[in-house]
Amino acid sequence: MNIYAYIVPVDDGAAPNPYGGVCTLAICKPNLRKIAKIGDWLIGLSSEFKLIYTMEITTVMSMKEYDTYTKENLSIKIPNKTSKNIEEQMGDSVYDFSNDEIKLRPSVHSRCTKEMDLAGKNVLLSTCFYYFGEQVKTLPKEFENIVNLDMDFVKLTKELEITFLTWLENQNFEKNKIYSKPHIIGIISPSDRENQMSCCIRKKIEKKFYI
Repeated sequence: MNIYAYIVPVDDGAAPNPYGGVCTLAICKPNLRKIAKIGDWLIGLSSEFKLIYTMEITTVMSMKEYDTYTKENLSIKIPNKTSKNIEEQMGDSVYDFSNDEIKLRPSVHSRCTKEMDLAGKNVLLSTCFYYFGEQVKTLPKEFENIVNLDMDFVKLTKELEITFLTWLENQNFEKNKIYSKPHIIGIISPSDRENQMSCCIRKKIEKKFYI
């Protein structure tokens, strides 16, 4: 088992996507999605090192398998940009593998992130997660400054793994619960200069890590 921690550049309900009773990481973080395995944990932090979400990976699918899975079993993950429901709007099954040409569904992402997203190959799914959104939780002081936006992610030392899992167990959080809404609600218009479109922020931050 490994535990990976990273700064969530944009917490808008798309990456991670905690909806439908399954927390998923299907877009962004291509390097992490390629290596993470069942039994590993992810820790998503704010820039102040507060906990936005954590999940134990219970299933790993290829992106093509995930497309089929969401069509048959979890349609809420298929984005519907015109919906007034944030859960439907921020669906992370953004790629349609029905034909030879992989098509991008209207979603939080755009063509500028397609190559990077698909390079991740896998989708990470969890039925053992805790999503806090804007009601972030304070972690033990050992987690301050362990990662920043100039780093893709870090793998915790065994000592930090024990510290984190012990802390989590002692909190009595309810498993698979969405405690609060995301920091950003809805797909932001590019004309909003204070909050640029989520896709563009993700691309700018993650492009330097893409290999």
